[in-house]
Amino acid sequence: MAQIFSRQFTKTLVILYLIIGLSISPITISSSWAEESVIPSWIKNNAGWWASGMITEDEFLKGIEYLINENIILIDTTTDEKAYIPTDTSDTKRVPDWVKNNAGWWAGDVIGDSDFLNGIKYLINKGIILVSVSDNQKESSTIEVPDSATAIEVPDSVMFFEGVMISNYWKFLKDLPSPTLIPLGYNMKLPNGNIVTSVFDVYGIRNDFTVVGNSVVWNTVVFGLNPSLMENYNEIAMWDDPQKAAVVLPIFTDSAYDSPGFYDYFSGECDSCTTTKISDGELSYNSSVNGYQLLTLLGYSPITDIDIDKNPSILKKYDKIVMLHNEYVTRTMFDAITSHPSVVYLYPNALYAEIEVDYDNDTITLIRGHNYPEPEIKNGFDWEFDNTHPYEYDKNCEIMKFYKIDNGWVTNCYPESPLAAVPVVFKTIKDL
Repeated sequence: MAQIFSRQFTKTLVILYLIIGLSISPITISSSWAEESVIPSWIKNNAGWWASGMITEDEFLKGIEYLINENIILIDTTTDEKAYIPTDTSDTKRVPDWVKNNAGWWAGDVIGDSDFLNGIKYLINKGIILVSVSDNQKESSTIEVPDSATAIEVPDSVMFFEGVMISNYWKFLKDLPSPTLIPLGYNMKLPNGNIVTSVFDVYGIRNDFTVVGNSVVWNTVVFGLNPSLMENYNEIAMWDDPQKAAVVLPIFTDSAYDSPGFYDYFSGECDSCTTTKISDGELSYNSSVNGYQLLTLLGYSPITDIDIDKNPSILKKYDKIVMLHNEYVTRTMFDAITSHPSVVYLYPNALYAEIEVDYDNDTITLIRGHNYPEPEIKNGFDWEFDNTHPYEYDKNCEIMKFYKIDNGWVTNCYPESPLAAVPVVFKTIKDL
């Protein structure tokens, strides 16, 4: 958050920033897809003019309502109806006076777009700012799928939600207010700035975004099957394939990247963080959430690293195992994976550090690897096929290759960002 405090800061600023601080989660830039949407300059000008008394409150709110209509600000139309009033509101006080100061600071670039607009979004959702939303706008996020899609037989790893076929990983979305999914464009930005086009439908989760500069940046997105492309998906999916294939959910690695966690220890911020709590399984970029949801969407059976650690013989059920960014694993898991005859290590940096698990206390502890306990220790298992360096740091995968090793194949780049735009990768995995 922008540091805007000075000797002249006022009670108004403190109030708004307390509200924003309680409502905004930190953004991990590396885990975001950016859908470009420039905020028109007239909206910011209006904010400054309203703060100076040059235009009316209603004229200022026209700009805010424009941002809502363009899905730049997403509001919870089903959870707090007091935030929405009839369009004839000329005699209604709709914005508290203390918001004017913040509008003026935004117009004067004292605070950024992200800080101001996220604060406005929060105040609208809480009914503190009243906006006019037409009936059509309230329905604008409804997703319609052709009737033929409901006749498609899909595996247990896929679910229908709001008429969309998505990975069953997203089952927790059922607890959120509807409509939950916001259709986004198909263009996605890679870390190097290149734009790629997804072959899957792409959705944002309502209100799970932040404005960064002049762009709306969505946090982890939801991929869905496009009903008109089912024949294409059939070529790359495992639905009708005789081989049984599974993909491993990297809960241990997700736990290591949580805070407080191993990376707080590595950065010197926490001496005791070589032991950390097991995560709830809601993945991030670092734990390959895109890869997991796409593979389960295409019919790969979901298993977790906890499943393997507790019952390593579970791998015998499958002809093929796909590993993601399973960086932190137990010795039991390492032995089981490296003993399986057909493993696709889709992400570099797999099987890199050894941990032990305390299921009674729900924790994992770093044992060896990642320069621990001695700086010269890299791979904690001394695995001869470790491909972390330099491949883990190629996140654009402009030329992706698979290399044969003793019990399967490894890749030469970290495919999390471009994976949804490269169907040939899934065809290759299927055919390996």
